[in-house]
Amino acid sequence: GAFCMPLYIPYALTGTWHLGRSLCKLWLVVDYLVCTASVFNIVLISYDRFLSVTKAVSYRARQGIASSPAIKMVAIWAFAFLLYCPAILFWEHVAGHSVVAADQCYAEFFDNWYFLLCASTLEFFVPLLLVTYFNMHIFHNIQRRQR
Repeated sequence: GAFCMPLYIPYALTGTWHLGRSLCKLWLVVDYLVCTASVFNIVLISYDRFLSVTKAVSYRARQGIASSPAIKMVAIWAFAFLLYCPAILFWEHVAGHSVVAADQCYAEFFDNWYFLLCASTLEFFVPLLLVTYFNMHIFHNIQRRQR
């Protein structure tokens, strides 16, 4: 937010991007990256809670290098980067031209329904299903213990 919002406010108020194509791409990369990484981190937290509640003994036994939070976080950020950032950075080069006017700043794939469907599935629908699954199992497991 500290980087994205100050750049977005003038654009939102005037409807015109005055900061050039390079800063636009950087802004888009950071914005998409942090939003996507946040969603994936919520899934990771839910998964970690799921394991700690439903498989408590084996969860504690396998705490080590392979299950290091740092490795998981790097993987989350790498996957988040790979989902949108190559498309933001290289779409116009692959397509051969830009569809975004010089005074505008939005992702080149904004009108490509196929890309948006695939990316939205990976960024929203799959995480929604996973978080729902993990939290429902946590809830049922805790309810079973209370009986």
